[in-house]
Amino acid sequence: MKVTDNQNNFNGTTNFNGPVQFAGGDIINENFAPRHDKAKYTPEPKWRSPFTLAVLSWISAIIAILGLFPLGKILENVFVFLKRNVQVGSEFSMQIYFIIFIIFVALFILFFSLKRIAKKQIRVPLFLNYAISGYGRRITLEKIHIDKCPRCGGKMKYYNKPVGWRDKYYISGKTKREITKKIPALECRRNSEHWYKVDPAEDNLNDF
Repeated sequence: MKVTDNQNNFNGTTNFNGPVQFAGGDIINENFAPRHDKAKYTPEPKWRSPFTLAVLSWISAIIAILGLFPLGKILENVFVFLKRNVQVGSEFSMQIYFIIFIIFVALFILFFSLKRIAKKQIRVPLFLNYAISGYGRRITLEKIHIDKCPRCGGKMKYYNKPVGWRDKYYISGKTKREITKKIPALECRRNSEHWYKVDPAEDNLNDF
């Protein structure tokens, strides 16, 4: 007798209408809507910052260098602690240096991200239809004006839409969804199925 475990056998003709998934573990999904019509948006500059690519590069480098000072103090306090020669105020000073180091790390991540936006000259959604643009290798705050939904005439929003996710299944029966991919998109507020992918490298009004 032949045993066929973990196999899908179909006898005869089998038709599938829509997506079908066969999986023995986690399932990774990606959602891409078909494009049968057009949507338009217009970016309006609200604030042109003094942060050019060159300025952001210098600021990132300076923050990285300054961050070495509290890091060195933290390591120094750790060595003192390991030698069991801790003074009364050393624990407090270590906390202060750690907080300063965290602030420098946060600032470095912020300016490094802005540097990446300016270098690639891309547009990144924020909230309430605002965006950060690096067009011209300069950071600019923009307001995104969107035409009505071409399918139903509803209002639309501009944001980072989750299009990829991983469903994790546990023995207990619980399911956890983890977002794996987001893209800039225009989405109808009346019907979330009406949405359109936005190229982050666009700099002017475009049809898509």
